[in-house]
Parts: sequence; structure tokens; C-alpha cells
Amino acid sequence: MPIVEPSLVEVQRTERLDLEGIDVSGDWNTFLRSRVAVDLDVKILDWVKGHPQGDTISRCWQCGTCTAGCCMHTDYGLQEFNPRYFIYLAQIGYEEELRRYADTVWRCVSCNKCVERCPKGVKVEEVVHTIGSYLIASGLAPESPADRFDRAYTENLLRHGILDEADLFRTYERLEGRKTPARQILRMGLTLLRSGRLHTGPFAHRARRWAQMRSVLRAQLARDARCPAPTGAADRTVAAEGGGVR
Repeated sequence: MPIVEPSLVEVQRTERLDLEGIDVSGDWNTFLRSRVAVDLDVKILDWVKGHPQGDTISRCWQCGTCTAGCCMHTDYGLQEFNPRYFIYLAQIGYEEELRRYADTVWRCVSCNKCVERCPKGVKVEEVVHTIGSYLIASGLAPESPADRFDRAYTENLLRHGILDEADLFRTYERLEGRKTPARQILRMGLTLLRSGRLHTGPFAHRARRWAQMRSVLRAQLARDARCPAPTGAADRTVAAEGGGVR
């Protein structure tokens, strides 16, 4: 059983013995606290492994290569962002500790250096995001802006078959509950139009026979969504990962 106590030794000194002015009493009644963490839940590991993005979590042997090369941990100095530790907590099912990082776990910028360097082939970036999804599905963390953007992106692709930047922007703004000033939107639109990267309205391309492909993707998303939700979170399934598309 893993050791999760921050300190294992508790000292209780009951008396003081002096020998020619030298303290020789030592520490009496020293004992080790229990190494058994009763609040571990292996269902967390099963939940993460049950998702396509988290199925490599069991390959991790805690070497720390991912954290050592993580740009958020090293370059940007966010010491609490520790992919190795997130995976460890999920592996042993230490939910109480994991929820402390409900906001931090989403700081990943998907540079994938951890994936390239992992000696065991763990898809660290995907696993960490799946752990974050577990926290959301369990009601332990609010939905992150990154998750809301993923939902908007998925909805956009399913609707059009190709990215429609203007529609994606509107959808994401609706999910975020904000409204960008019209002048700023016009300035961004003109910049995209001049660069040839604006594909919306009369400039939009459409994938041929998209209706057939859309049905295939919807079926796959439905299969992914069938993975059991964490206990007590039946109304917040992993369907959110697939965008909650309708």
C-alpha cells in the first residue's frame, strides 16, 4: 500500500535523562503512523483507463521524466503542476489529494514534450486531461475554459465538416457568457480575411458528403460516452468530453 502521509514519525518524549549534563534520554514512545490510507478509491484508475485518452496510465512507473521536461513546471515555474504526481494520485485513487489540483491540472499547454520523452510510451498529455475530466465529471471541479472550447470546437466540426472560425468564436463566447465588442470582432475578421484564413459565410468550404461522416463521428462519440461515470455523478458523464453535442 502506498505511503501518503506527509510525515510518518510522531515523537512523544515523556521524560528527560541527564548524564553529567548531557541529554541521553533519546526519543521514547516513538511510533509510525498507519501507512494504510483508508480513503483511496481504485475506481479513479478504472475510470481513467476506461477512456480512449487515458488508457496508457497503467504504463507509468513514476520515473518523473514528464515533470522534469514539462515547460509549465520548469520554464514557467509552476511547481504545483506535476504530471507525474497527478498520474500517481489517480493510480492509487487518492481523491482527497487530487481535488487540491482541480484548477492546476488544466494548466497543460499540450506541448507534448512529456509524451516524446516518456520511456514507457505513456500519452501523458492525454492522461492528464482525462484526470481533469474525471474531476469535472465527479463534481470536484468546475468545467474549465479549455473544456468549453473543446465542446465548441466539436460542435463546430460536426455542424460544418470543416472549421468555421466565425461560428466557433460565437459558440465559445456563448459558452463563456461574454460578448466581445463589435469593433474588435470586425478588426479580427478583416485580419483573417486578408490572411486567407477566414472560412465562413460565402467564403466557407464544406466537406463533401459530410452527412455520412457526421453520423459515423456521432456514433463514435456515443460509444465513448457509455463509459461509466464516477459514483454520484450520473448526470455529468464523459459525454461532456465529446462536446455534449446534440
